Amino acid sequence: MNKVIIKCAELVDKYKLNRDCILKQLQSMKIDKGAENFVIAYYNDSHYTLIGEIKGNQVILTNIIKAIAFKEMDNSDIFEFIKEQSD
Repeated sequence: MNKVIIKCAELVDKYKLNRDCILKQLQSMKIDKGAENFVIAYYNDSHYTLIGEIKGNQVILTNIIKAIAFKEMDNSDIFEFIKEQSD
């Protein structure tokens, strides 16, 4: 289990993310030897990306990025979107 340090607590609060879920996700993260940084999706809501540093068995969350211009689509929307892109 990794030791987790959250350096961007204000973003956790701003985006109303579940701190316990973030801690569990980062504590259980598999760390590759030689890895220094990570970028992963927040597993409770894929519109958020967690970014941080790895130092030994410490996982340091340094930033959270919220996806912008996310657009939910059903199949008909996707067809229209593809059609518009080809025009």
